[in-house]
Amino acid sequence: MKRQFTNNLQTILYLCYFYIINLFAMKQRLKIFLLYSFYWLLIFIVSRLFFLFYSFSLSFKLPIKEWFFIFINGIKLDISATGYIMAIVSIFLILTSFNSGKIISKIFSILTLFFLIFSMVIVVSDLELYQNWGYRMDATPLFYLLKPKDAMASVETWLTIVLFGVMIILTILWYLVYKKKILPNVLMIKKSGVVSMLVFLFITALMIIPIRGGIGIAPMNTGKVYFSKNNFSNHAAINVVWNVVNSLIYRKNAERSYSLIETSEAEKIFEGLNKQDGNRQNIIKSAKPNVVIIILESFSSKILESAGGKWPVAKNLNELSKKGVLFTNFYANADRSDKGIVSILSGYPAQPTSSVIKFPSKTQSLPFLSTELKKVGYESYFYYGGNIDFANMRSYFLNGGFEHLIVDKNFEKKLNTSKWGVHDEFVFEKLYSDLLVDFLPFFKVFFTLSSHDPFEVPFKSDNNGRDRSSQYLNSICYTDSCLGDFFNKIKSTDIWNNTLFILVADHGSARPGSDPVYGIEKYKIPMIWLGGPLENNHFIVDVFGSQIDIAKTLLNQLNLNSYSFKFSKDLFDNSGDKFGYYAFNDGFGFVNNSSEIIFDNTNSSLLYKNGINTDSTLIKGKAFLQVSSLDFLNR
Repeated sequence: MKRQFTNNLQTILYLCYFYIINLFAMKQRLKIFLLYSFYWLLIFIVSRLFFLFYSFSLSFKLPIKEWFFIFINGIKLDISATGYIMAIVSIFLILTSFNSGKIISKIFSILTLFFLIFSMVIVVSDLELYQNWGYRMDATPLFYLLKPKDAMASVETWLTIVLFGVMIILTILWYLVYKKKILPNVLMIKKSGVVSMLVFLFITALMIIPIRGGIGIAPMNTGKVYFSKNNFSNHAAINVVWNVVNSLIYRKNAERSYSLIETSEAEKIFEGLNKQDGNRQNIIKSAKPNVVIIILESFSSKILESAGGKWPVAKNLNELSKKGVLFTNFYANADRSDKGIVSILSGYPAQPTSSVIKFPSKTQSLPFLSTELKKVGYESYFYYGGNIDFANMRSYFLNGGFEHLIVDKNFEKKLNTSKWGVHDEFVFEKLYSDLLVDFLPFFKVFFTLSSHDPFEVPFKSDNNGRDRSSQYLNSICYTDSCLGDFFNKIKSTDIWNNTLFILVADHGSARPGSDPVYGIEKYKIPMIWLGGPLENNHFIVDVFGSQIDIAKTLLNQLNLNSYSFKFSKDLFDNSGDKFGYYAFNDGFGFVNNSSEIIFDNTNSSLLYKNGINTDSTLIKGKAFLQVSSLDFLNR
């Protein structure tokens, strides 16, 4: 009896000792958990401050009160981002419940270093990307990082080096903070047991609350931190690491089906928008002319005097506009080349948060100008001085049945002197020599590149200042001079007499000036039709249109089938609505002869409206977005 009592007492004492040790070990793990949570919250808060100072030209114009609310609202996403990290850390602490601090510290340090490198690459990359793109980094730029040489071509070399150095320094500094404040506590961790495992299993489950931003129905999203009429303030409140991770997690659903109005109503409105009766004006006298589309990189209407531009530096393009058909109310469908090319050649609208060119399985179902022209004997060519694999262009042009791709590898290495590839003058020379010998009829597309950021061109004009706007204008002058030389030569050949040339920009530019990312003037671009096949040497088209309308307008002029281009409309048809539509990062603009509206999907609100019947115009824009996004999802 006495012996049994002794054994029971020993068991109780052992259990008490085991419980105390486990409690101490569990408390130490909880301490680590809390310390690490505050560590990452601090990183995200400081990163936001860093972003504001880097964007000083915008942030220093804000009142102190606005800065305060940027951080107050931004903390919501900071907590959510921290929740993702701590969920992983909590699982790690469960899996190491029977390990001591010495072993845990090694793995924990590696995990921390990985988190830091991943986060600092995003934080630092976002600094410059925002300056160029006007929205916080998401999964979209990561697609371009698969081609790092091309992805960094928009950034000057010295700045690339500086930003890379900043990324390394920030990673080291934050890792030193970890080693000094957190690692010593990790080394003190003792082995724990089942109780600790259960506690951290419960904690892991609880992380869904900060990740989702509470227990409500609506999960965390960027709209939850929007608070200001100033879009920059809203953007500054976004946690960029959260934005990228969330975009990656929901990449398949990045382009959602926008349910802005009743589906049946949206389809009815859309049908009415593009309904035309075929009563068109014929401007082409040749039965089967050659067709050459020259897509001008970043050419905005701002640089064309005949289109009302305030910075009329494209002198040759301006002269050409007086000898052809000039479209004065024409718009790009987005602010990116990959979206603009698809709009021009497939008559397909840009998506607000994605790009169809990234999905070969979708682009193969698109209509193509090249495909329709091939049916009647046209041979198709694509000219580009850069890398055809950038932005998934190769798959797009192959899906479009282009027989010939003339790109950087087709030129001598000594000509590959631009950060993007071969400068425009040499590609224009190649295009000119090919035009003289290629079999007829042909369909050629030439995409220029020298006027792309960072605007490094072998040319000096009167606009040769050191600021970015002057550099942009100088690069426009360079490509414009190449354009002038090309047409001076081609006009003296027989090719001119039977070739229709369409000059159009891939997108506009915020430079010069200070247009916001969604500003209407940023998307207004020139389009000019030239060549011997035109009935009239010069006239102006002032109806509203956009890049997606090129396909149907051209095919109808050639008396070819344009039925598959359902988003396109004929700009020479006297019936139907005439409008310009464009998409920016999760928003759209819609302009016609009566009004202008800009709508932000993230915040479900108007950013701008002008004119009469703006309510009707807004409904039309919503219907167009809703139908086009559903089409994208179903491809």
